Amino acid sequence: MDKDPSTLLREIKQATGWSETRLATELKTSQPTVNRILNGQSRCLSTTLGAIEGLYALQCPRRRATDKAEVALPPQPAEAREVKPD
Repeated sequence: MDKDPSTLLREIKQATGWSETRLATELKTSQPTVNRILNGQSRCLSTTLGAIEGLYALQCPRRRATDKAEVALPPQPAEAREVKPD
C-alpha cells in the first residue's frame, strides 16, 4: 500500500467517526501512540502497521478499491455480446 500510516489512520478515523481511544482499542495499542501516528510524529512497529492496514481494508473498502490503478476496458459492440442461436 502506498499510503503512509498517518494517512491510513486519518482515513479510518474519518470513515468511522471513531475517537483516538477507540482506534487504539481496535489496534491494540495506546491512545498516545495513535495520536503520534496521526500527527506523523512516530514510526510504527510492523505489528501496528499491519493492524492499521487490516483495519483500513475492513473500514475503507471503497477507498481501497480506488487506490488501485484500474484499467477500464472499452464496451464491446452489441453483436459481440449477443448469443446467436445455432
